[in-house]
Amino acid sequence: MIVGGILVLSPHVLVHNVDFGTFPTLGNFLIAIPVGMVAYTGIETISNMAEEARDYGKTIPRAVGGVVVAVATIYAFLPAVALSAMPVVNGKTQLATTYAGDPVLGVVKNINLGVFARPAEVYVGILAATILFIATNAGLIGVSRLTYSMGQHRQLPEKLRQLHPRFRTPYIAIIVFGAVACLTIVPGKAKFLGTIYAFGAMLSFTIAHVSVIALRFKEPDHERPWRGPGNIRWRGTDIPLFAVFGGLGTLIAWVVVTVLNTSTLIAGTVWLAIGIATYVFYRRRQGLSLTETTKVVVPKPVVEREVEYESVLVAIEDEQYNADAVATAVRLAARRRRGIHVLVTITVPANAPIDAALPRQEQAAQGLIDSARVLGGRRVTGHWEKVRPGEAGRRIVDEAREMRARAIVMTPPRRRAGASLFGRTLETVLEERPCRVIIEWEPEEAPAPRVAA
Repeated sequence: MIVGGILVLSPHVLVHNVDFGTFPTLGNFLIAIPVGMVAYTGIETISNMAEEARDYGKTIPRAVGGVVVAVATIYAFLPAVALSAMPVVNGKTQLATTYAGDPVLGVVKNINLGVFARPAEVYVGILAATILFIATNAGLIGVSRLTYSMGQHRQLPEKLRQLHPRFRTPYIAIIVFGAVACLTIVPGKAKFLGTIYAFGAMLSFTIAHVSVIALRFKEPDHERPWRGPGNIRWRGTDIPLFAVFGGLGTLIAWVVVTVLNTSTLIAGTVWLAIGIATYVFYRRRQGLSLTETTKVVVPKPVVEREVEYESVLVAIEDEQYNADAVATAVRLAARRRRGIHVLVTITVPANAPIDAALPRQEQAAQGLIDSARVLGGRRVTGHWEKVRPGEAGRRIVDEAREMRARAIVMTPPRRRAGASLFGRTLETVLEERPCRVIIEWEPEEAPAPRVAA
């Protein structure tokens, strides 16, 4: 792009390339907009990997901004160089005829590199193959992550999200959609595939923009580490202008690509109908609502390199305090300095009012919370609650759901002859399991392993 800009870039030629209404015609100009926007669809791949970021409030916006600048610069200057090297003559350019299948090669051949022309052609071929490989890999990353996420939320058949026992990737989804991609390119209808891709991309982007706006109304107080620029206050809610104008732009582009291409409209409609029918059939067969969010609970073993959790609940029944349980919670929420909440339940006998004064137990419970704060610091919060016999497990589950805990750390009761290994409270929590449950065994004669559910 730099070499071409120095050797052949000509604003005068670019201006005289355009005779709007003749070349390009109005129809070709309009259809070129959504097709050209397909070049920018790789930007959202960053969002597919957002959960891998440690400081997503800073790194994700920075990455998106960097990609936008890079892509916009390349797609603004490279076509300018190409049209300067191969200008429009009688309404046609070699970019769309001789070099339609490899326009960058045409640019290299027409910028007069002299003895460097042949090496540059070889370099462009290698570079093009590398870029295509990277783009294909990015597409597979996106489809595999999306399929796995949809499978977790029971929006696709369970088999598609199955992970490979060694590589831990959704290999069935990758094989299936890779095969679909191979079949679609067999007919060689590149132009048709481009418009179909534009159909799906513009529709999905429009829905995404509308969803961002809708969530501002539906969940105005939800934590948002980063907000896009340009927000206006309307009826107590921040309206993102980037989503408003972006949604209008992609919606208009989608309308254009469907109105001007009947075949695209028919194929896109069939594509959507098959997808919606599959979703409805699967959800009905599973006995699930079409709109309710349902997530599969995936138990994983606790290992040394344990994942971090956004919020951790440490549940303590009566006075069964275990410092190791608090230490585990601190370790799990360490890097991002997430919150830890300690809930101490005080069992009130059935023959006493639920709000009966129990000064010794209340003081002891507060002491346990203070001890936890000594271990975890200021980010540790806590409170105690009185419950009836057998209701502690239910209260812990409710608390985890209310605070949207990502993990619960508990200690099983002290062993008694004839008693259950876990106890009634822990069994209730494991049965309901609103999130990951980590059991910290209190060592007796020999340390016992830690268990996760």
